[in-house]
Amino acid sequence: MTSDVVVIGGGITGAGILRDLALRGVRALLVEKGRPAGATTGASSRLIHGGLRYLLYDRLTTSTTSWDSGRIVRIARPLLTRLPIVWPVYRGHAHGIETVETLLEAYDGFSRRKGGLSHLRLNKEETLRLFPKLKEKDLVGSLSFDEWSVDPEVLVRVQLEEAARLGCEWRPGTEAVALLKEGDRVTGVRLRAADGREEDVRAKVVINAAGPWADRVGRLGGVQVPLRLRQGSHLVYDRLLEHITGSGRPLGLILQASDERIVFVLPHGTGTYVGPTDVETSRGPDDLRITVEETTYLLETVRSYFSDFPGRWDRTMTGARPILAQAGTEKLLSREFEVLDHSRGGAAGFLTVAGGKMSDFRLMGEAVANVAAARLGVSAACRTHRVGLDGRELADVPEDPPPPDDLKKFLRAHPRLRELHALAYLGTALARHWTHARPRATADEFLRHYDAP
Repeated sequence: MTSDVVVIGGGITGAGILRDLALRGVRALLVEKGRPAGATTGASSRLIHGGLRYLLYDRLTTSTTSWDSGRIVRIARPLLTRLPIVWPVYRGHAHGIETVETLLEAYDGFSRRKGGLSHLRLNKEETLRLFPKLKEKDLVGSLSFDEWSVDPEVLVRVQLEEAARLGCEWRPGTEAVALLKEGDRVTGVRLRAADGREEDVRAKVVINAAGPWADRVGRLGGVQVPLRLRQGSHLVYDRLLEHITGSGRPLGLILQASDERIVFVLPHGTGTYVGPTDVETSRGPDDLRITVEETTYLLETVRSYFSDFPGRWDRTMTGARPILAQAGTEKLLSREFEVLDHSRGGAAGFLTVAGGKMSDFRLMGEAVANVAAARLGVSAACRTHRVGLDGRELADVPEDPPPPDDLKKFLRAHPRLRELHALAYLGTALARHWTHARPRATADEFLRHYDAP
């Protein structure tokens, strides 16, 4: 068999790449050793979000993610649900209510790029109307913002099905076990199906979109893809908990933990997700499992807000963030992605896209498909932001560009400067914050506000 392109990896990134190539008229095959979205993508917090917390140390990631999230919202709106998220603030918290509101004021501008609504501020009494079970002692009030909730498996499947309608192919249960080479050029992939049968597929370009497995796939071609894996785990309750439905509508929560990290409590469908953790791991992506320390951390955090939060969950969910290898502490790690062309490593025709997250998967697909198209001599431009997942052409697509790549690359190489860049903007925002009144919303106003279509 021959194909123009073989894409290795059936998570959200691989699905986005296959759809992009299909819309350009490129004949491509995607292979996934398990089921599509069955690993890292499926273990996510199920949000298309702008990256609020990155405003503290990586402002350009928030900008890029919000920019691409807006395009994802436009093409996938029927699959998304607006999710209001409330941030309760207590006396003694590392981030006081004025600091949190400053952060959300800064986020409002980014959030509008993805159809988000402006933040609201509620006092103690109105916060407790929304969450009657919330601990009352030392509660100052709360702030709210909104993100988009999505079923990641559906988001992946819809893109794969659209790509198939356009002439591409995808195969679950099919592992890439070797890369075919002629001299210094990769010419295809050896595939092994679940029944053990092997097949060689010739291709002009091979794209490694294997997420946490990207380095393992890279080694098939004799190249390295340095990653720094961080484990993220959730506690999953297969029911909606009354702790987040006290207002009659499921609401999300963002909770400050004792170590200044944040933990989400999120409704999704008929279930509730608590997490994620963010822990450095030396395990390979096939060997991840939640630890006792993680379960204790998550449960202790939510019980510091809800004394009766249930201590028995139905299951857990763990995945690895495929962060590009970088030096520095956790908060200085950039979540940017990068397209690696392995021509200089003796593997011409072999590309890797690594880093990033679900909220900018469309941009990741565009970036690597641009390189692949150039290698193939295909002049068709990216159309993934102009065509909805239902095949409709979209009108009035904003032409505003994402943040400049040169500045992003420079700041990624200088994490301390990247943090100072972010804090400088927040310092200006804090000074501005004190110059205008800060109205409070009632619980009823809150619910009407987030009923926007």
